[in-house]
Amino acid sequence: MSVPPATLQHVFDRAFAGIGKAREAFTPELALREVGMISCLSTGIARISGLPGVGFDELVKFPGEVFGIAFNVDADEVGVVLLGEYWQLHAGDEVERTGRVMDVAVGDGLLGRVIDPLGRPLDGNGRATSDQRLPIERPAAPIMDRAPVSVPLQTGIKVVDALIPIGRGQRELILGDRQTGKTAIAIDAIGNPEWRFISTLRLIQP
Repeated sequence: MSVPPATLQHVFDRAFAGIGKAREAFTPELALREVGMISCLSTGIARISGLPGVGFDELVKFPGEVFGIAFNVDADEVGVVLLGEYWQLHAGDEVERTGRVMDVAVGDGLLGRVIDPLGRPLDGNGRATSDQRLPIERPAAPIMDRAPVSVPLQTGIKVVDALIPIGRGQRELILGDRQTGKTAIAIDAIGNPEWRFISTLRLIQP
């Protein structure tokens, strides 16, 4: 089967014209990246060098989609807490800055979902959708902006309920020496069927 030369010339002209338009529309963009190197690796901790601009609590990216949080920021080295499996990392691997602090996904789409600190789903129910992300280290809401504690909370222990007014949503601190029943009080309170919401109980011993 033979094709007339005029037809082939038309096809070539059209192809080269499309390539020329694509080249004219393409504008190369240069992006600066600050890349360091792993100098030492231990259990859950990595020390990296070559990132003078990294900040405290900044998220850094390792090969294999492994992330870490910069904690100990020194002049020559940076101590990073590794997040996730890091068995494939070795000294000499490149480390890249992300330019953002450690944050977590928030929103109604995450209700009932199980995710890791990076927002990746762990429950096997597909991708977790979130409206926004908030840094893990941020100022707490002012007292006046918080919802008031107005609903009483019964622990099921008569002495505690009679002497100590506890509101639903407030935090409680249990002080006492060892072997005085702090944990027993907390477990009995959590197991009370009247509880609809569990407040934060902190057990502190001298």
